[in-house]
Amino acid sequence: MADPIGTFTSKMSGLTLTKTADGHMQQLVNYEGNATGFGPFVGTLAVMHPLEEAGATSGTCTWVAKAILQDKSIIGDIAEGTWERLGEALRSKIVLRSTLSDGSHLRLEGVADWDTRTFDGQIYEAT
Repeated sequence: MADPIGTFTSKMSGLTLTKTADGHMQQLVNYEGNATGFGPFVGTLAVMHPLEEAGATSGTCTWVAKAILQDKSIIGDIAEGTWERLGEALRSKIVLRSTLSDGSHLRLEGVADWDTRTFDGQIYEAT
């Protein structure tokens, strides 16, 4: 595996649980943080599943974010990926493939930790 080109750190700033039109549960977790090469960002991690799977230990997720670059321009990020609970702790490994508004692609790998309310990880060039 290639070496990371940067890191990101973030703190949870909000959580919303909603019901979708087709009756599924949707969990939206908002984060605020900082990323190497991008600066400050805000983003939302979304997980959706049927009510019966409320205790699921893995699944798919999406990430939508905006970062403020050093020159004060804004870059957008839309990503899709997977999450998997790490053991008994309320921690999940998250792997995302991002498409940025400038057309570039990245892979993000991190851990969302419920106890510390953080989502931190590494940034890689996408292959």
